[in-house]
Amino acid sequence: MRMSVLEKTLVNRSGHTRKVAARAMNLLNRIDHPAGSRYLDVGCGVGAAAREISTTSQLHVTGVDVDPKQIHAAQVAGESSNLHFQVMDATRLEFGDGEFDIVASSMATHHIPNWERAISEMARVLRRGGYLIYSDFAFWPWLARIARRIIRFVGFPTSNALDSLAADAGLVKVYQSAVAGKTEAIWIKQ
Repeated sequence: MRMSVLEKTLVNRSGHTRKVAARAMNLLNRIDHPAGSRYLDVGCGVGAAAREISTTSQLHVTGVDVDPKQIHAAQVAGESSNLHFQVMDATRLEFGDGEFDIVASSMATHHIPNWERAISEMARVLRRGGYLIYSDFAFWPWLARIARRIIRFVGFPTSNALDSLAADAGLVKVYQSAVAGKTEAIWIKQ
């Protein structure tokens, strides 16, 4: 699902994009990430977090988003030898199995009706020993069930479903924080 014009206006403000980048760096700094590692930002929007990570961590960063306008804005803001952006659907990532050392997604899965497929794709393109870094809303299971029947064009991730998907993909949780309806988690692929 693409964001509405109002949503884009809110999330693309410079103050918000700085917070997104800071949150991404905070989570990245919780894991070992040697220079030259391959990092995939799924649902990168205008690329603020991807740009910050590529410049401060010396990682090879690829940002993907389903919205061509968001990717265009990211490209206009600048690509480099270690930073690239592509239009891509998170439920059909066009990368090989195990291609990335780190896969991250921040506040994107609730925009994806088939968010479970997106998580499975993120795990698929993650190499063994690599990290999946996740941040988004986590809904109560009962609320997610009801909301899915009423609003079919967005996703309703739950902590239980995330844990189940991660376990099925061979991911082991190494960090989690849940505050005010948002969850942050880091898994390592076994």
